[in-house]
Amino acid sequence: MINKVWINGKFFRGDKAKVSIFDRGFMYGDGVFETMRSYAGLVFKLDEHLNRLFGCLKIIKIKPPFSRKYLKDAVYKSLRANKLSSAYIKITITRGEGRFGIGYEDLFFPNAVIAAKNFDGYPDWMFERGLSAKIIGIRDEESVISKIKSLNYLPYILARHDAKDMGFDEAILTNTKGYIAEAATSNIFFIKKDNIITPSINSGILHGITRDVIIRIAGKSGFHVEEKFISRRELLDADEVFLTNSLAEVLPVTKVDSKKISSGKVGAITKLLRISYQKQVIREALR
Repeated sequence: MINKVWINGKFFRGDKAKVSIFDRGFMYGDGVFETMRSYAGLVFKLDEHLNRLFGCLKIIKIKPPFSRKYLKDAVYKSLRANKLSSAYIKITITRGEGRFGIGYEDLFFPNAVIAAKNFDGYPDWMFERGLSAKIIGIRDEESVISKIKSLNYLPYILARHDAKDMGFDEAILTNTKGYIAEAATSNIFFIKKDNIITPSINSGILHGITRDVIIRIAGKSGFHVEEKFISRRELLDADEVFLTNSLAEVLPVTKVDSKKISSGKVGAITKLLRISYQKQVIREALR
């Protein structure tokens, strides 16, 4: 159980932490969130996560209840309050409590919640064997939801459930034109002849923080990085495939649909990028 949860500037015991059942985040998914990871007490790319959070709030017309600096301080207070070093941290901001109905007539007071818990990383087998993924589900690239970390996560939940029911570890979604978009909780990359390729932002993907780090690392390492529309066939013909997010970092995929990716083993470039990412975390921690 999470020991202490930060809500609107105050800490509450995990079993006592509550918001109203009339909160619009609960009733309508009317809010946004950010997840991030701390290493040895340092939250990696916290400023970038907060910038994305505030950008999402602007898109859905929620006035931030606190400043970036206040939330940044609150994140670190949450780590200290829970005596955490390596942690999973989630910030959630909703429009606040309101009446039934989706209108904006009420004066809303947004709710902000920060929860942190110990995080030891993903299971070793995922990095040693890689995941299997099923191309399933559709991401509407024209929807505002495609541009934000919305609390309305039902399409991804259902896609992953369907993939699991079919015997796969993860779901990969396409956009309405049939191009590869992203996985349920991750951005996706593939490698072909030393070229590193990832769906463009116009494919209807979330602008991932870890995605940006990997693009920069790959470029500095001498790889050609391309952002473009990606067909299903291109993905299936890849030499390597991997996913990125703040918690998993770089997560290999060795099977897509019924097809092994290359030899069906984790590729050398994927391993290199994961190590390079971890070195970047260490460098920033030592600054």
